[in-house]
Amino acid sequence: MGVTIFYRGSLNDLNRVGDFEDCVLNLVLELGGQARVWRSNDDEDPQRMIRGVVLDLYPGQETTSLLISPEGWIVNLCEIEEAEKGQLAEPPWCFVKTQCGPVEGHVALVEMLAALKREFLSNLEVTDEGGYWETRDPAALTAKFHEVQAAIDGMAEGLQRHGLSPEAAEDHKILVARIERIAQVVHRTLTASRDASSQD
Repeated sequence: MGVTIFYRGSLNDLNRVGDFEDCVLNLVLELGGQARVWRSNDDEDPQRMIRGVVLDLYPGQETTSLLISPEGWIVNLCEIEEAEKGQLAEPPWCFVKTQCGPVEGHVALVEMLAALKREFLSNLEVTDEGGYWETRDPAALTAKFHEVQAAIDGMAEGLQRHGLSPEAAEDHKILVARIERIAQVVHRTLTASRDASSQD
């Protein structure tokens, strides 16, 4: 369980990659985030440059890749080498986990992707586990963040309360069984809690 934004797409015009980078940098700086301009290429084929911007919008939120392959595709940080070598068959899905950051960070990333779609990435596809991309409903997004945090807190409490002896913690099967039992308890508790609040 988490809140992740998945996205993939390609630049409408590869000749505008510099404009794309400038736009991203301006948006990130306006939001108070941090950005790094990136340039790398395959040693055997220097023409296959990966370029773009890597951003850290909000503390706790994963790093966002807006790197562009020579084909114009947005690529993940973990796929830079494959992109340099031309080994990607299609635009890959990139993703950013946002649940450990503030809700504002999730909203900022969605709105940034929407602005980039209008200007540079008309074929951009986005799947948002928080539902904000589809609905632009901040109340539902906030509720989703609270639900995820409650699950994380419940799991942490369960692991602390029902801890294992050092010997049992070293046995993979025992550890997995314990985590599965705790996850079931957390799930039942959250479901009962949600059901009770929906009846009010």
